[in-house]
Amino acid sequence: MTIKSDVVALARLIRYSEEEAVRLGVPGVVVECLRMAGIELITAIDKDNPLGNAQAATEAARVN
Repeated sequence: MTIKSDVVALARLIRYSEEEAVRLGVPGVVVECLRMAGIELITAIDKDNPLGNAQAATEAARVN
């Protein structure tokens, strides 16, 4: 199974949003929710990609 580019893009958007929330001083609960959403999405990417590309997909999702 291949990782769709929109899922990777969503993971990048969540990561960017988390970083911006920290930079802007948004309440910690918002930052924590974004962080948890990113973790859940990366976990889903890893589960849906058992053919060995999981590491590459996870790294791609974490890149800004």
